[in-house]
Amino acid sequence: MTSYSRCKCHPASLGLSILLVAAAACGPGERPPSVVIVVVDSLRADHLHHAGDPRDLSPRLDALAAQATRFSQAGASAPWTTPSVMTLFTGLTPGSHHVDLNDRALDAAVPTLAERFQEAGYRTAAVMPALTLADHFGFDRGFDDFIFATQGHSNVSGPWSISHAIEFLRGHRDEPVFLYVHLWDVHYNYNPPVPHSIRFQAGRPAGPGESDDITALTGPGHHAASLSPERVAWLEGQYAGEILFTDEQVGRLLDELDRLGRTDDTVVVVTSDHGEAFLEHRVMGHTVHLYDEMTHVPLMVRWPGQVAAGRVVAEQVGLVDMMPTLLDLVGIPFAPHLFEGRSLAPLLRSARPEEEGPPVLLGTSRQTMKRGLRTPAWSYQVDLVTGEDELYDLAADPAQRENLADSLTGEASVWRRRLCDRLAQRLPGGEVGIDPLPADLQESLAAGLRTLGYVSPAGSQGGRQSDPVAERRTILQAAGCPVGLASRP
Repeated sequence: MTSYSRCKCHPASLGLSILLVAAAACGPGERPPSVVIVVVDSLRADHLHHAGDPRDLSPRLDALAAQATRFSQAGASAPWTTPSVMTLFTGLTPGSHHVDLNDRALDAAVPTLAERFQEAGYRTAAVMPALTLADHFGFDRGFDDFIFATQGHSNVSGPWSISHAIEFLRGHRDEPVFLYVHLWDVHYNYNPPVPHSIRFQAGRPAGPGESDDITALTGPGHHAASLSPERVAWLEGQYAGEILFTDEQVGRLLDELDRLGRTDDTVVVVTSDHGEAFLEHRVMGHTVHLYDEMTHVPLMVRWPGQVAAGRVVAEQVGLVDMMPTLLDLVGIPFAPHLFEGRSLAPLLRSARPEEEGPPVLLGTSRQTMKRGLRTPAWSYQVDLVTGEDELYDLAADPAQRENLADSLTGEASVWRRRLCDRLAQRLPGGEVGIDPLPADLQESLAAGLRTLGYVSPAGSQGGRQSDPVAERRTILQAAGCPVGLASRP
């Protein structure tokens, strides 16, 4: 079922914000630039042709990359959808916005990206095809049109999403718009339509008594070590077919911007919420690890005449940077101290020499409990249950096969201290509250997620602490950090 919800505008702030936007981003009489964000669910960075995949599975995205500035070292803060997209929407990491499990909503005091654009006079819309992006979590806030339908794992949903996006663009062709489109098909299960299903076939399809359903193939923690290499190759080939199919859907949206004459005045962002694993570290799918196959995502920004075309930025960035970046890029005023991310607009506007950006903080609290940091050179993570840490030299070992934590104990200690310092940081504006979902909503949501294989049959994943300070203290202690850091201002 498709549902639409209407969010309230904030008329008291519209006039001043529009003037500020126009003064910062436009000439006299010009309208502000529109913004279109496309998130391709489960698209890992290394599965695009322009990023090194030898197959021709992303021609439209390759062409877009040639027109855009591409960030080759972009990181998702979490390896699954809900906390990762909420990070994009808030400029906060999951440990600060707290929407990192299935039983929490965004605190009402935290402004969202859509709300800021709505306040600035933009017409806003989101197309959401998954239960993990439902309004319960706060994803609908700031959207005039919130187009939602749970597509499940078996439906082909890209045409549905893009058709709604095109309808919105046509209906508001003379207004500045902020449009978020989430494309779901690359997410498992991998069901590309013909001919995409046969384009990259490899390995062996499911035989009698076998299944291609990822949730059926994997046990707790998405472990699927019993899958043969031939079966993994088949599933990865179908995943590649989904990428090609979704690439065509992105092309439909870009073509519509051309037809409407909106290409030059529209900032287009294409990224992903997380990647996908194919037994690189003994698991299939996503959610449970912080390795690059799950957290290294594509990110490109196109704005003709304003953002350099064909430039590749190799410093570390993250989805946490997108809210301040987009506000800065189009000229909507913001307070940098409200975000954990930084504006990448200077990198987009100029070709200044690159410098090392801060590490991206990674984490997952779903099915496993891990925290980590990543730079282009190093990846470090700690299992909060076992206390085991892992350190990888990404230049020498990009596949993250050789854990150096025991052999480079001094380097590992430095990274542990950096992680502890990062986990102890608090927002200058104060602690964000934890807003649990009502019990009846938790139960109905858990039931829906259980049918998708996201929640174990035993029940929900609730029961987390409602005190953010106590929760931070618990995480710091589990990571082996000094207890005194928990009370650091």
